[in-house]
Amino acid sequence: MKLLLLISCAVVCVALSFAWREPWIGGVGLLIGFVAMFTDRDDVQVDDEKRSYETTKSVRNMRRGER
Repeated sequence: MKLLLLISCAVVCVALSFAWREPWIGGVGLLIGFVAMFTDRDDVQVDDEKRSYETTKSVRNMRRGER
């Protein structure tokens, strides 16, 4: 939700910079866009974080026959 809000604010700022012909508003929009991009978290768990006994590397090794 935070990412969507920040991206929409960035788009509005960049659009306003073209409408009002004030380039600093576009710069603020780009800064907001970079903040949104670098503060976004990935909440999807990968297989190694699921507290399973087998990691993805060990599963690949077993399927290839290397134990």
